[in-house]
Amino acid sequence: MSEPVRILAILGPITVATAITAYLARRLVARAGLAATMIAIAVVASLITAIDLVLLNHFMLIDPGNPAEVSLVALYSLSAGVAAAMIVGHSNTRALSRLATVAERLGNDDLEARVGELRASPELRQVGAALDRAAARIEALIATERRTEAARRDLMTSISHDLRTPLASLRAMVEAIDDGVVDDPETVRRYADQMLRSIRTLVAMVDDLFELSQIDGDTFRNDARSIAVSDAVDQAIELCTHEARTRSIRITSDLSSATGARCSAKLARVVDSLVENAVRYTPQGGSVTVWAAETDTGLELTVADSGGGLSSEQRRQVFEPFWRADSARATRGSGLGLTLAQRITHALGGDIQALDAPAGGSLFRVVVPTGPAGD
Repeated sequence: MSEPVRILAILGPITVATAITAYLARRLVARAGLAATMIAIAVVASLITAIDLVLLNHFMLIDPGNPAEVSLVALYSLSAGVAAAMIVGHSNTRALSRLATVAERLGNDDLEARVGELRASPELRQVGAALDRAAARIEALIATERRTEAARRDLMTSISHDLRTPLASLRAMVEAIDDGVVDDPETVRRYADQMLRSIRTLVAMVDDLFELSQIDGDTFRNDARSIAVSDAVDQAIELCTHEARTRSIRITSDLSSATGARCSAKLARVVDSLVENAVRYTPQGGSVTVWAAETDTGLELTVADSGGGLSSEQRRQVFEPFWRADSARATRGSGLGLTLAQRITHALGGDIQALDAPAGGSLFRVVVPTGPAGD
């Protein structure tokens, strides 16, 4: 046998063994633990060395008495283990580098940084997945905190604005009376009426804020009282009758599809807010219609008016606390009525929507289950 052929015969099995070991190491590192992979590489490398020496000696491809040839075969056989170890080390080194980069980016407030899929040992993949989950949670918490802070600032601004007007009016009138600027009985009586209206506005705002804070409480959830739907609608209409007559607004109701239907006593507050809001924004000589129907799944109630209606942007904002259709905030009210209506409806397991009325104006539709919330 010529020398080149003999060398190829020696290197062939060793090369194949090296390639197989490297391939197995690549697969093993993604499935087994890092410690198990390293142990397997050491065992395989040792076995390959022993098997190569036995086979090559059996086929008389090497001279056992030649230390140089035996050492060369042993050294080359060990390259299988070295190659596998390098593959494992390279994969895990890249994974560790990516983990470090993502951690550094997160430390620099880059909350969108993610590790993603790693081709590394299960331990490092687990660390990467945990880091991604933590980053996502931190991002969500910070976003929630920012929204909460923005909502808090808006709430404080709105409350301050709505408190300032009646308080300023009260202060001006009290100072005028106290300083003797106003002393005739007729003017004092008129001032007293205006002060009473301002006080009622403040009381209504405080009551609405208190009620808003109670919606998520146990008292609200455990309130099992119910009333007839007709009573809730009649009560809401009666509260707005005076203003409606003053402005020639016609209020009609159609409850024929909800005869005998009952609802949560809390829903009466929703009806009050919707009817009051409809009357407030309906022009003189307009109309407001209240309609209710009992369905297989619950109670549906709508309140429609003949006002100017709401734009798509306004319909998205109409349930926000202290939001008003008139940017000048000249209309009376706390600006919490529709917010309360939405919160109460959701707490009862229902839904409320602001829509365009078929004949123009706005329409609010409330759908609530007939059973207790959460059934």
